Amino acid sequence: MIKKEICWNVTTRCNQACRYCHRFLSIADLSIEENKIILYNLINEGVTDITWTGGEALLLNGIDELLEISSNNGIKNKLITNGKLLNIDRIKKIDKYLDSITLSIDSTSSLINEKLGRGIDHYNNIKEILNYLKFNSDVKIRINSVICSYTKNEYNNLITFLNNYNIYSWRLFKFMPLRERAVTNKDEFSISIDDYNDIIKKVKLKSKIINIDSRIESDMEEKYILILANGDIVITQNGVDKNIGNALSDKVSIN
Repeated sequence: MIKKEICWNVTTRCNQACRYCHRFLSIADLSIEENKIILYNLINEGVTDITWTGGEALLLNGIDELLEISSNNGIKNKLITNGKLLNIDRIKKIDKYLDSITLSIDSTSSLINEKLGRGIDHYNNIKEILNYLKFNSDVKIRINSVICSYTKNEYNNLITFLNNYNIYSWRLFKFMPLRERAVTNKDEFSISIDDYNDIIKKVKLKSKIINIDSRIESDMEEKYILILANGDIVITQNGVDKNIGNALSDKVSIN
């Protein structure tokens, strides 16, 4: 039985507007007390790792307190963030509660980042964060990148950039039209599986990063359980999201 990753989409709100994103939209946040109930339910069920994501997880009211509780109960916290709110003061505050920080970057080009919806300052912001973490933190640094029509020729630039840092792992996602904006804009962002696999091979040859991980549509079904901002527990089967309960009251099985 494969142990699935718990990805807690603690909010659907985001401070970027990525046009290829398949995150859920327009789900209201729970209160901090309701999120604490979910967290303690996960702790009591023996969950050992939580990936905190969104939307942008750092927008959630009370996220720092949730990370602290989780860490104090022996859970490895993996934060995924676009970095826009991750200034030095914020890093110093939450660093001790984190096993890893995953930064999302798909291109070093300001023009392409603007087309994607990340904004023209995204690369410089990520660079500033990585420069700080390189000398001031022991937290594992992970990178998430989406390979799509706009970014399929960007991997060489990304390799050159990321090779300057001690990156623990690099996860490259094939553009996936699973839901929401990704479905609406799928013709614009789609990439063939052959092109994607070719890029993965080249990245593994050229990158200094030891842990290179690829993700395609089937991986989203086999490896993840999602907890949504309203507590709903969702798995994806045959490209369709299936609600299997609510983490406020139901158990979350990771197997």
